Amino acid sequence: MSRKDKLDARDRLILIRVKIERAKKHLRDLAAEVLSLQHTTILTPDPNTGIAPNPMVLLHPNKFQKVPTLSFEAVAIAGDVVHNLRSALDHLAKQLVLVGVTTAPPVVPLTDKELRQIEFPIAETFAKYETDKARKVKGMTPAAIEAIDKLKPYKGGNDALWRIHELDNIDKHRTLFTVAHDFLFTADWFDGAYLLKADNPHFAGVEPNVERDVQAEIEEAISESEIGQTNALLPSLHQLVDFVESLVLSFKPLLE
Repeated sequence: MSRKDKLDARDRLILIRVKIERAKKHLRDLAAEVLSLQHTTILTPDPNTGIAPNPMVLLHPNKFQKVPTLSFEAVAIAGDVVHNLRSALDHLAKQLVLVGVTTAPPVVPLTDKELRQIEFPIAETFAKYETDKARKVKGMTPAAIEAIDKLKPYKGGNDALWRIHELDNIDKHRTLFTVAHDFLFTADWFDGAYLLKADNPHFAGVEPNVERDVQAEIEEAISESEIGQTNALLPSLHQLVDFVESLVLSFKPLLE
């Protein structure tokens, strides 16, 4: 079947949804990893056994800690979920620009450099959003820009958008996501386990209230997790996936 010369809104949504559906696939994979979560009892350092002025941290024979144990694959997959959501937003921005330059082409066509700067604008503050927005939405119709403005895509204006943006930057440029305060991670490329500690974790925990040995409960683990702590990994990512999917669909009238 030959490709149509002109894309309609349905075509554009299909191209954007590729990234959303990929995020959903990663989320299912993450749920499978979480369903295999176990707990390991380990000896932990006791700082009180040191001798001043150069104390050594020793293992206290009666100091045990039961920590959740999970594959490093889980936090890597979580990063993939967030990255695909951020990419879906950027693909939406690019399609809005393509619509804009087609329906009301600028007097001077956008250069390759200008096209490379197109992205869905999300900023840390309202002031920075206003400063950076122009180059990121150049070529969009006024209606599309107004719709984005109404979303308040900056910290304190739209927490979901800011979180996607910030988490994506953390995973790409700074560090792996951290969950809870103490977590033991394993991988098939090194021996033993790695104790990852965080003073200010990105997520409160991961555990869904489901039976771990029932594969059919993966979808339940994603959608109906009952975790006492707020900001738990699996349900938080599920909420962000739903949010981005609804947001993209709301732009359908502006993709014609």
